[in-house]
Amino acid sequence: MSQECPAEPLNRFPVFQTSDSEEFEHVILTQFGATRAEVEGDIGFNARGNLVQLKDIALVHGASNANISIEYPEVNFFRFSTAIAGSGEAVVGSKTTPIDESHSCIISPGYCTKISGKGRHGWLTLRIGATALDQRLISILGYMPKGSLKFEPTVEINRPEVHALRQLIGYFSEQLNSIEGSLPPLAIASLEDALVVTFLYANKHTFGTILERNSPDTSSREVRAVEEYIEANWNKPLRIADLMNLTNVGSRSLFRSFRTARGYSPMAFAKMIRLKHAKEMLSAGNQDTSVTGVAFKCGFGNLGHFAKEYRDAFGELPSVTLARSCR
Repeated sequence: MSQECPAEPLNRFPVFQTSDSEEFEHVILTQFGATRAEVEGDIGFNARGNLVQLKDIALVHGASNANISIEYPEVNFFRFSTAIAGSGEAVVGSKTTPIDESHSCIISPGYCTKISGKGRHGWLTLRIGATALDQRLISILGYMPKGSLKFEPTVEINRPEVHALRQLIGYFSEQLNSIEGSLPPLAIASLEDALVVTFLYANKHTFGTILERNSPDTSSREVRAVEEYIEANWNKPLRIADLMNLTNVGSRSLFRSFRTARGYSPMAFAKMIRLKHAKEMLSAGNQDTSVTGVAFKCGFGNLGHFAKEYRDAFGELPSVTLARSCR
């Protein structure tokens, strides 16, 4: 009896599911842009693929129970692949890097790649458009450094920054895959932006030293300017790039100053403001008001998380606030 594929994320966004090795190879070539795909033995073979494409990023999950190898040409996006089951490797240019419980892999534009999976395996991949990443880098630094942005292919996942990135990717995947409903555009845009910025800071690349340089601390005046901006735009996507353009400082300096002056991050402040507006809506509610509708209007895509954060902030569930206003 053949083994099943590893359980996959993003199963609300299926691209293929097949036990036919020839069909698998055809899909990988025609829908995923590969130049070659090969399955080693097809008895009991099973493979699945899921993909969700957003504005600047895509999340891809692939899983199989057989040895496979796929070759890709040069592409115009960055790929961060991490194993959620099993192991394999990627040959990026002339360098081979493992993809397993200890290592992830980054493939930068300009490299042909061969990716191999061993036996039962499943990988989750973040794809970021090269233009989007360049724009974020410019917004952080204030200029585009000379040269091209290239990442070290081998990523050690025990580094705290990489661990945080993987957690954020997993969280975003879970939110997109939630059967409770689609995330509101406000939440999707903010999470996309957070992923792109976290990806830049978490991994080693040609401009990493420039990003690591400490910039002068932001003044309390600039911290307040950000707070006023968030209060005025609480129902719009919150982009780190917009905050940096507002204060004309880098994101690391801005976040450090916020924690020093306020004890929390700009994102935490935005959440507090949105919770405050949610409470106002629920307190003024009527029979036509719903907790779900208020949560989505205020940028919360997961009702369970919204209820917990609301209770932590106000000492009661949002449904209790609404019920009291209706009475």
